Amino acid sequence: MNMKMYTKFLALALVLSIGVTSCKKENNDAIPIDEDAAFALWIQVGSWPNTNYYVLNVEDLTQGAAKLQGNGIDVTTKLNNSVITKDGFYYFYNSAEGRFGKYTLENGAVKVVKEVPLSHLASLAGHTWVNNNTLVMIGNNASGNGVNAVVVNTDDLSLTTGAISGLPELVTNYTKYLVGGDIQYKDGKLFFSVNMQNTSNYQVYPRLYTMAVSYPALSVTKISTDDRSVGVGNTSGYFATSFVDGNGDMYFMTSWNLVWNDNGTRAPKGIYRIKKGEDELDKSYYINVLQETGKEAAAGTFMDLGNGKAILKLQETEGYENEKYGYTIIDLETGKEVRKLTEITSGESGERNIYVENGKAYIAVLTGEGTDYIWVYDSATDKVSKGLSIQGGYNSFSRIDKLK
Repeated sequence: MNMKMYTKFLALALVLSIGVTSCKKENNDAIPIDEDAAFALWIQVGSWPNTNYYVLNVEDLTQGAAKLQGNGIDVTTKLNNSVITKDGFYYFYNSAEGRFGKYTLENGAVKVVKEVPLSHLASLAGHTWVNNNTLVMIGNNASGNGVNAVVVNTDDLSLTTGAISGLPELVTNYTKYLVGGDIQYKDGKLFFSVNMQNTSNYQVYPRLYTMAVSYPALSVTKISTDDRSVGVGNTSGYFATSFVDGNGDMYFMTSWNLVWNDNGTRAPKGIYRIKKGEDELDKSYYINVLQETGKEAAAGTFMDLGNGKAILKLQETEGYENEKYGYTIIDLETGKEVRKLTEITSGESGERNIYVENGKAYIAVLTGEGTDYIWVYDSATDKVSKGLSIQGGYNSFSRIDKLK
C-alpha cells in the first residue's frame, strides 16, 4: 500500500465504526475453562476483515505454559478487542448493529447479561469511569460535526444520551471533528481533545484543542490549544494512551501522526499533561517521543506504572511499514526516558498487549517462532523476566485483562 493510499486508509480508520465484528459462524462448542483463571489474553487469528477473536484464560502470567487449543473462547460473533472491561464484565458497543451490551465469559462461551439499543455514537472514540457503576462514552455524531456522549449506569444498563456543547468552532474548510479516546475524569470534570479534519484531503488543522467539560451537564468550560502536535490519541477501546496518575495529574499521548500541513508532513507523536486542579494543558510540559527516545511512538500504548513512571511502546522503525516493537520507561515528572527494555525480544504485538498492576508491566510479545512469551518488567527492581510461554501460531496478542 503506497503512502497516499495509507493516509486515506488511516483517516477512514479513525472514524469507522469500531463495533463491526467479523461475519463468522459462531462457535457453539462449550470449552471447559479453568475456574482458577485470573487473566484473559486476547488472541487474533487471521487478518482483518477475516479475523477471529479468541480469549485464552490463564492462571498466572509469570510462569507456566498455555495454548489456545482446548482453553480458548471464540468471541468473534459477539465481541472484539475494543471491549471495555471492569470487575469481570465486558461492555461492548456494536455501532453497526445499534447495540450496547454487558457480557461475561462463562463455560467456554460469551454470556449476554443484557443488551440495549444504542445508535447515538457514530463510533466509540473513548470512555472513562466516573465511579464504579457509571461509564461515560464519547464519539462523533452521525455527520461528524459534533461530539456526542452516552452515560451508562452499568448496574441496569440504563442510558442517558447527550451532546457536548461549546466545542471550538470549526475552521473554514475543516468540516469534521476527530475526537480522541483520551478522555479522563479528573477534578469532577471530563477532559478530552479534538482535531479538525478537512475531509477532502484527509488533512487536519495544525492545532490540538483540549477541553475541560462539566459533568453531568456536558458543556465545555475551558479550551486550551497547542501547536506542537495533533492526533488526539487513541480512537477506541482498542488502545490505552491516557491516564490520571497517583498524584491526580492527567497524561495523554497524541498517537496518530496525521498530515497537518500542505507539504504533506506529519505531526510528531507527543505526550501532554494537565495537572491536578487545573483545567488547561501544562504549557511547560511536552515530550516529543522521537526526539526523546530516538524511536517513534507506537500508535496506542502509553500506560501508568505508578511511582512516577510510565511504560511506552515504540516502533523499531519510523513510518507505517514498521512491524516490530520495543518498550521504554518514561519518568513522568521530568519527561525523560529512563531506559529501554532491551531485554525484551523485539516482536509484533496487538493494540493493548500490556497489562499493568502494582508497578509491574506484563507484556505479550509475538515472535512468530511458534513459542511466545509474556515478559514481566518490575519497576521496583528495574528487572525484566520471562513469564508465561504461549504455544501456537497467532496473528496478534490484542489485550490482557484481569478477570478477578
